[in-house]
Amino acid sequence: MLTDEQRHALVRWKDLLAESGLERALTRDPDAKPTEIPERFQILARLFHEGLEVEARELAACVPGDVLATLEALGLLKRAADKLESPYRLANHMGLWLFSEKVSPQAKCYYGNDSFELSRMLIGAEGNVLDLCAGVGPQALICARTAKHVTAIEIEPLAARFFWINAALNGLTDKVEFLAGDLLKPVAGRKFDLISCNPPFMPVPPGVPYPVFAGGGGDGLYIVRRLMAGLPEVLAPDGRCEVVGAVLGNAAGPDLAAFKQMAADSSLAIIVDCRTREELEGKTLKQLVGMAMVEGKGEEVERAFRSHFANLNATHLYCFLLHAVRAPSPMVCSSFWDGSGMSFRMEAFP
Repeated sequence: MLTDEQRHALVRWKDLLAESGLERALTRDPDAKPTEIPERFQILARLFHEGLEVEARELAACVPGDVLATLEALGLLKRAADKLESPYRLANHMGLWLFSEKVSPQAKCYYGNDSFELSRMLIGAEGNVLDLCAGVGPQALICARTAKHVTAIEIEPLAARFFWINAALNGLTDKVEFLAGDLLKPVAGRKFDLISCNPPFMPVPPGVPYPVFAGGGGDGLYIVRRLMAGLPEVLAPDGRCEVVGAVLGNAAGPDLAAFKQMAADSSLAIIVDCRTREELEGKTLKQLVGMAMVEGKGEEVERAFRSHFANLNATHLYCFLLHAVRAPSPMVCSSFWDGSGMSFRMEAFP
């Protein structure tokens, strides 16, 4: 947790960022249009948008002394002689300012496009909210703007520091709590009106070391299965669950067998809305292989991925948004773009 002085300084920092015009430059929103950054704030663009070192005296002319001291004390700025740089990434997430680690295979606190897509489903959240695999807090803080209370859970110890910095930066400290732990275990016995989850979801061959924020087991659904299995115990009767993830399939569509089993086991209606479809070749395969934490063995890792996907009869990767609610009869519905148009499938079963 932060001191009152640090929280107040971070709110002033947010106000300064809002004035700077950096919002559009640091957002992942594909519809965002660039805006002109005033001359006095160009140094902030060099520091956080371009990732460059800046002269400490120049930054001091732009940022109040107590705010600058707080950013340094929290490690958000690093000083070397008379220069300052940020070891972290600063992003604007649908109006929220967030610090996170820069993307790399070694990163533990990641922020990416998947967070943006999931957050669209959470706008206007009400009641008591549970955010799982919370990371640095994008989903929890989006919900906290309108919800009664938000509980965030994350197993990565480093995330707590980023989470509380981001909560304070956006003036939402009083609306949230952060629990360190493994998925639903820290909230046993509690019920929630809305549950969100941005789990690791990349399908990874057994034995290939992968970043903790990305690897989702052999088919990418390891965390999703665990969540759906425990959902009846934590979801309020009229509650809903929103998840972002990926599922393997082929050109004809995603493989829904795992979701059918989840729905049947937990009496759920599950909607799998596939937003993208990528062939497991070319750029997609290169990205999957490139994230592996193995130096100098790219060809070996690529062979492992190819063999793994062949064994699963998978040729495509579908990225989805999943919506789940309690249901008297289990049901799975999916939608995806099949190359010529939108295809829908629905299957209900006793």
